[in-house]
Amino acid sequence: MSGGKIGVYLCRCGGNISDVVDVEDVAGSVEILENVASVTIHDYLCSSAGQGSIEQDIRDGKVDKVVIGSCSPKLHLETFCKMAGKAGINPMMLEITNLREQDSWVHPDEPGQATGKAKSLITGAVARMASLSELTPIEKELVDRVLVVGGGIAGITAVLELADDHEVVLVEKEPYIGGHMIGLSKTFPTYDCSQCTLTPKMVAVHNHPNITMFTNTEVDGVQGNVGDYTVTLKHSPRYVNVEACTSCGRCAAKCPVDAIYLPFAQAIPQAYIIDKEKCIDCEACTKVCPVDAVSLEDEVRTEDLKVGSVVIATGFKPFDISRIEEYNTDHPDIITAVEFEDMLSAKSHTGMRLQKSDGTLPNRVAFVLCVGSRDFEKYNKHCSRVCCLYSMKQAHLVKKMNKDAEVTLFYIDIRAAGRRFEEFYYNTQKEGVQFIRGRIARITPQNGQLRVRYEDTLLNSKEEDEFDMVVLCPSLEAAEGSQELARQLNIPIDDDGFIEEKHVKIDPVSSLNQAVYMAGCSIGPKDIHDAVTDGISAAHKTHQFLGKGRIAISPEKPVVNDKCDECGVCIEECPYDALSGLGRPALEALACTGCGVCAAVCPQQAIDIRNYSREQLKAQVNGMLEAGPGVIVFIDPAAYAAADLAGVNRNRYSSKIRLVQVPSIHILDADIVNFAFESGAGGVMLVEGTTDERLVERSNNLYKMLKRETRQHKKPIRYSHVETAQYEKMGKLFNVFVEGVKE
Repeated sequence: MSGGKIGVYLCRCGGNISDVVDVEDVAGSVEILENVASVTIHDYLCSSAGQGSIEQDIRDGKVDKVVIGSCSPKLHLETFCKMAGKAGINPMMLEITNLREQDSWVHPDEPGQATGKAKSLITGAVARMASLSELTPIEKELVDRVLVVGGGIAGITAVLELADDHEVVLVEKEPYIGGHMIGLSKTFPTYDCSQCTLTPKMVAVHNHPNITMFTNTEVDGVQGNVGDYTVTLKHSPRYVNVEACTSCGRCAAKCPVDAIYLPFAQAIPQAYIIDKEKCIDCEACTKVCPVDAVSLEDEVRTEDLKVGSVVIATGFKPFDISRIEEYNTDHPDIITAVEFEDMLSAKSHTGMRLQKSDGTLPNRVAFVLCVGSRDFEKYNKHCSRVCCLYSMKQAHLVKKMNKDAEVTLFYIDIRAAGRRFEEFYYNTQKEGVQFIRGRIARITPQNGQLRVRYEDTLLNSKEEDEFDMVVLCPSLEAAEGSQELARQLNIPIDDDGFIEEKHVKIDPVSSLNQAVYMAGCSIGPKDIHDAVTDGISAAHKTHQFLGKGRIAISPEKPVVNDKCDECGVCIEECPYDALSGLGRPALEALACTGCGVCAAVCPQQAIDIRNYSREQLKAQVNGMLEAGPGVIVFIDPAAYAAADLAGVNRNRYSSKIRLVQVPSIHILDADIVNFAFESGAGGVMLVEGTTDERLVERSNNLYKMLKRETRQHKKPIRYSHVETAQYEKMGKLFNVFVEGVKE
């Protein structure tokens, strides 16, 4: 449907947009455009009243296409599309133009330029919308099985919440489930026994008929598409058959080198494991096992598994304290908070007793908070949230074991936000624990003591003191392997290493992949309460997703026109084997990602991507540049998310930048880029954020070709790879590029 009656709806966003952009001026420039039937300004378009006004205009026949100027489409596009479909128009006939994250928030001191940019973006969107055609989403069935990666408290919670309605597979890289929580002695603020709280849940996971539990297992690869993934699992050998082992303990009693062991008394699964580095292959365990559970010849094996959805609950790893040389962390009485817990927990090797390296009880103990955290120069910028509170818990445990012990907490700022936590802080002080505000400069072993040099920032003095034991509270970092898993599932990672949420406030457990959800510390540091809440939320979201039975995927796929001469280049070059045939190519829509490689390599220009055709992209670019000069940036979804984050973090860049989102920069060819230059673009950038190596390896060749075939314009063109977490880099790249653009 070409042309149509386009309704333009501009959002003030409670001042987030209108405090910088003159939306009335934008409305005045847009209402005179061809095909624009009406222009409406609203304070909050995402509200029920705002959506209602659009829906009523559609029902009244005033508009049959919609352009919205508001916040990022990544936040509310799905909501508005559902509204449009309910009102009676094809959801593909609605588009959101980003006037907040990519305009007002990055150009707050340039209201004139920001307003001009808004006019340009809206004009381009109107021009593109006029050329769009109605498309019907492609439907496919969902695989009704969930993969939960990580067997800590968040993963266990998600698994149990899902298992009554879906088949669930739990994968844990350790030989037991329970994560970090099972290794805690007590939990704050109530001093509950973590084993008493968690063990019943672990047993429930083991016994549930809908749950398949794999320990000693990691995700080795992910293939497929949303709702239908093939996941390759890598099982490391345990050398003991979990199903056959009865935990009788005869093997461990007979082993001469303590190579076979049960991780701890309450371990799930209740099965022994062999440490091959210790094992001397004497086969004593094999001979004594009454059920033939020992298999010393076990090897790494892999298996493929079909799943429809994934919950990532990979937890955290502690900061490597050895990176701070001035703390002399190789000294046996300078330990981490994790090692402190190990002494007192069910996994203890000290009889659940706190002790120094000489076996005696410490009398003077120092806790050092924020080790590797809140450091903008060398280590992690983020606060790890739980360190203040668990260090108070540990200080309480020291006092409980030795009431005369002197305990000191060195902190930057005490953060005890949350129900019952401030009271917990108050009670710790009442117990006699001393709190000193200041950073530790150095820890030096001296005469059998640990001399701590520090700055007391409240007294504005530099001090020294001696302790028997120093406990370092390390920063919480993203777990090993979580970033690689995120990349395989095509979801972004933030610059702190944790997985990026779809929206930090209103959708904190969803990823930008509608089949993938997160829980616990995979998203960022948090305590047990919040990890459990995440697990419940992720399970609910997963259930909503799989409960539909079928999923609608984007119909914006390649279409072959009559120019096709059946040369087969597109079939040969498709990185996903989505095109096949001996003559005219046939498309397997579910395998196609819409990357556009086929369209770009076709020598006859016989392939277009639906709703991203050459003519539609040209219309958008021309509309943008007719409204005012600028630099055209063709940007893929992952890099677009980085541009959004740049806005959220108010990272300013040149107002000359005009973003054109494309499913992949590989849909571009010289025809489109030449047109941009001919239409007045001062420069053209290609910005890619995908981590799909099949595309990235082609990108430099694409850039070289475009540079060669557009050089007659003598205008700059640049390719950059910017992943979502690199949003700070993006603004700098934009500014450097614009500096080289001639007026």
